[in-house]
Amino acid sequence: MRLFDTYLAVDWSARNGPSPARPSRDALWVGEGSRSDGDEAPRVDTVTYWRTRWACVEHLRQRLLHHTALGRRVCVGFDFAFGYPSGFAVAMGLAAAPPWRGLWAEVASLLVDDDDNRNNRFAVAAALNQRCGGAASGPLWGCPSGGAGPHLLPTSPGFPYTVRPGLSLDRLRWTEQRAPGAQPVWKLYGPGSVGGQTLTGIPAIGRLRADPTLAPLSRVWPFETGFTDTPLPRQGPAIVYAEIWPSLAPTRVDDGAIRDAAQVRAMVRWLATTDHVGQLGQWFAPPAGLSPAALAACVLQEGWILGAGFNA
Repeated sequence: MRLFDTYLAVDWSARNGPSPARPSRDALWVGEGSRSDGDEAPRVDTVTYWRTRWACVEHLRQRLLHHTALGRRVCVGFDFAFGYPSGFAVAMGLAAAPPWRGLWAEVASLLVDDDDNRNNRFAVAAALNQRCGGAASGPLWGCPSGGAGPHLLPTSPGFPYTVRPGLSLDRLRWTEQRAPGAQPVWKLYGPGSVGGQTLTGIPAIGRLRADPTLAPLSRVWPFETGFTDTPLPRQGPAIVYAEIWPSLAPTRVDDGAIRDAAQVRAMVRWLATTDHVGQLGQWFAPPAGLSPAALAACVLQEGWILGAGFNA
């Protein structure tokens, strides 16, 4: 059974300043594809480049309003982590339930991200580390030369990270153990530093999720849907936000092409093709081989990368 009509894949960036006017790597890219009438497989309609996060999010909002007004069911994938290894919310003393919601609210309350991309993500990381109060600075780590301080160091504190007796944090989430090569969300700086993208990305999804028109149609997987092969309502327009990792999709990069653009194109094609043959639902279903406790941790705290554990 096909789940979606439209697919969006977002290559995120935590860049501290506008990206170059000329399309470039390590910036914001959005791939989009919608199916044609009948049984024809969806196609990659557009790949667009954005210089700032605010412009990118507004583009996404307008596209979601457009598609849902037409009654379409949309899968939106972002390439940053939606959660942290289990125990992080407890380590910071957050009382909100479920834990992922408390973390999202805390990050959004601390992050300053201006319309020119200027942001305070390293200060946010330091504040979160301070809240944890472990003997060593952590668990978040990584910063530019000269940017280290008492609550944020340029190197890893080592994992498992001990917060206090009886509470430690793992280096990887369950899903990253199923995606070889995926970087830990604690890492904020350097190659593969998904941590900075996560701190700037979570509030962006939160704004889309809270849009008055989009909110009744929106669900964040697996936090709000659980693990299920049918993450959508039975009828009507709907939006599912999912975490993606472009490296999972088979990608061909032609000479002279920008890899980020090729990856969002490939991710849209991968999602659409898998859905067209009726197999995408299994990616939203409970991952095989996890204990009930691990599954609960993923739904309540950690999240999951769509397609992790499946061969491309």
